[in-house]
Amino acid sequence: MRVWTGLLVAVGSVPSALALAALVGLGVVRSLSPFQIALAAFGLVVLPIGGMVLAAGRKPWSVGAAMVAWPLALSMILPGYFPGEVRGALGVGLGVLASFGGAEFTAQAARFGRDLELPESDGSLPPPEAERATVPCTPVATVLASDQVALPYEGQGHSMAVPVQFGETELTMLFDTGATVTTLSRGGLARLGITVPADAPEITLRTANGERTTRLVLAPRVWVGGLPVDGVTIGVCDECEDEKTAGLLGLNVSGQFLVTVDTLRKEVVFQGRQGRQDRVVDIGPWLKVRATAKVWPDGRVEVEVTGANRATRAVAEAEIGIHCASDNFVARLTDIAPGTERSALTRLPAGADCDTYSVTLDHAWW
Repeated sequence: MRVWTGLLVAVGSVPSALALAALVGLGVVRSLSPFQIALAAFGLVVLPIGGMVLAAGRKPWSVGAAMVAWPLALSMILPGYFPGEVRGALGVGLGVLASFGGAEFTAQAARFGRDLELPESDGSLPPPEAERATVPCTPVATVLASDQVALPYEGQGHSMAVPVQFGETELTMLFDTGATVTTLSRGGLARLGITVPADAPEITLRTANGERTTRLVLAPRVWVGGLPVDGVTIGVCDECEDEKTAGLLGLNVSGQFLVTVDTLRKEVVFQGRQGRQDRVVDIGPWLKVRATAKVWPDGRVEVEVTGANRATRAVAEAEIGIHCASDNFVARLTDIAPGTERSALTRLPAGADCDTYSVTLDHAWW
């Protein structure tokens, strides 16, 4: 029994050490103090294992079993709270823990991190020079503040590739300030489990091969580092994919942030904007607007504006521009549920010249 207990403890030490490294790495990336990191690691790794041992009645096998079961459970919990960060944080944590064992142990941990396809450490714990020259660096999001994140980019000039998270899937996207709409190939969308309906709306994209008509889909959420953007319209563009990037990160995502490019550190810093952000680029293809005008004998003009929502999520508010020959006016629609219509009657001033008019979707919010 003692032999089997010892083997179980030895096996359990591996997932326990990895869980500890992941928590240490998350603390380092988020700039926590050493005390806070130690407290979090103790509270989330050591204490639960001890509690499971006590719950099992301190059986000889309970220590090893707890050292296996709890870290595995933690590995499934952490990605939900830190999407896109755990893999990179594990490499950082391995580097931190390995630094206590000397240079040779640090090098071994670096090789182990590379085998896991994880970055080895941050800049404060560099590997030996030989390792530095041969080990590729996996992009890792560095959280600077609650509303700010820095993403390392590859390439230069107008060809900057950054990691973007779609649910549990991370794709490398070309950060393109000239692209209005984010694009992915059909293969990339299939990886995300997104299908393209036959009746999907269409727009015209300008690609390297000229203009082309493409269908659109709606992604429920896109993560830029740890910052989410909900309700992102994506254009289907196979030509926008290459061997290094899955598509283009358009302004309908990057425009939600204040963006700074640090060419010295090769980082793109995204900072959340204050207040409610206009989402007309994402909502426009899904909200069809029409209007009818009526002129009364006394000169009053009434325009009824209707918005039909074809999206899978509700439109909280839409601001419709009414453009007459004499002036411009605004109508507002609110709470347009998916697959429904909402109308609003706007009374224009007497004498308004609206024999001919047009309506446009000027602003909209999910």
